[in-house]
Amino acid sequence: MTRTRYNLEIPTKTYNKLKNIAKQEKTTIAELLRRATRLLLFVRPIKEDPDAYLLIERGGEIQQIVVDLI
Repeated sequence: MTRTRYNLEIPTKTYNKLKNIAKQEKTTIAELLRRATRLLLFVRPIKEDPDAYLLIERGGEIQQIVVDLI
């Protein structure tokens, strides 16, 4: 798999939050951003399909997630 390097500027508050999550997850900020990107690429087509829904089940209750990422 080929890779492309991309520099990203984010607010310091966001960076600090990501740093804390990465520490809790025992991973890196870069890996968190890779995961978030994969999630975006998975969810994006749902927004474009009027017959598709994203559902989450929590505590036996099913809720529809409104996809408004872009």
